[in-house]
Amino acid sequence: MNKANFVTEITVTDPESGGNVELSVFKHENGGMFAIDSSYIDQVLDDDEEAPFIQDPLESHNSSVKLYGI
Repeated sequence: MNKANFVTEITVTDPESGGNVELSVFKHENGGMFAIDSSYIDQVLDDDEEAPFIQDPLESHNSSVKLYGI
């Protein structure tokens, strides 16, 4: 499983609704960066977990990435 570290949170405008969306930006261990809707992270975050994990957006095969620093 890969890992990614939290960098910052940014606000963007949703092009469909026009509303503000908070995105959490992460630095992947392979050097790339990605952002994910912060409310989604809240949904998948388990109180017993030290770090949630999601499907890895920077890998072509079926792998997961663990999100640290949230």
